[in-house]
Amino acid sequence: MKLIRTILLIAVALAIARVYTHAQDASTSARFVDSITVAPVAVLKGSEFTGNHTLGAGIDIGFGVNDFVSIHVANYGFETDGWRSGVVDETEVYAKANFARFANESFVLYGKGGATRDWQAQGWAMGVGLGAQLNLSQSISLASDYTINASFSDAPKYSVIRGLLNISF
Repeated sequence: MKLIRTILLIAVALAIARVYTHAQDASTSARFVDSITVAPVAVLKGSEFTGNHTLGAGIDIGFGVNDFVSIHVANYGFETDGWRSGVVDETEVYAKANFARFANESFVLYGKGGATRDWQAQGWAMGVGLGAQLNLSQSISLASDYTINASFSDAPKYSVIRGLLNISF
């Protein structure tokens, strides 16, 4: 619970920094946060790409550092025990880096990497992944990515497939 509270406090601090930098004259202040993104997420978690998967949903909050790099915090709830498990089954903190842009930046390929906390199994994992994003407008985009996670415990590697609707501010 302390970790979630800490993550939320960091998110609020970054949001305040974003509001503060917009209130300043652009010529006299450096911007700490370039953009803020909120995205509802649909998730499939499984042992392998073709193995059995568990459906999940969640929210992803991202803070753009510049045009290429952003830092994200995502919380997921999975359909375990008929949706009767905890509200947040996993928390993921990751960095996302855009590495290829096409068609006037309307299509973007990106890589991601970070740490995941499984609150049900009380375990940690590290993950890396690749994704694609289709920018529908300046503030709305659709994205999908695939991440493979390796646990620090004896749990096997597992994959996470996500679909996102990004709304940027």
